[in-house]
Amino acid sequence: MSLITLWLIAAALLAGLEMLTGSFYLLAIAIGLASAAFTAWLGFNFTVQTSTAALVGLIAVAALRQWQSKHDSSPEEISSDIGQHVEIVAWQGERHARVRYRGTLWDAELAAGSETGLSHYIIIATQGNSLILNHSPLRHT
Repeated sequence: MSLITLWLIAAALLAGLEMLTGSFYLLAIAIGLASAAFTAWLGFNFTVQTSTAALVGLIAVAALRQWQSKHDSSPEEISSDIGQHVEIVAWQGERHARVRYRGTLWDAELAAGSETGLSHYIIIATQGNSLILNHSPLRHT
């Protein structure tokens, strides 16, 4: 089996694994491996091929990180969930609960200093898929 074929198989495997992760980093490295296949096709030796794979892979990863930093939502963005009222469905410990919000159940955590044991809270932040809650000044039940 030629080096071109081996580089392309490795690139295809990483591209296939990328479908499981969704982060695009494996795809960036696969681009580096594909560039090594191209240098092998051009007739360069193995050292040049591996150097090309490493350099192109690093450049692709750096470009991906740069793109993600520009397109990730900034912490200053106001979520449309902030300020919405939620109702506690079940407590899961002292500061964690399941709440009903937008027609489904969500994981929630009480903010530091928030009153515990109430049934109605207000969303003050989001952290991933979890809601951060504070006691609702309007509804104390």
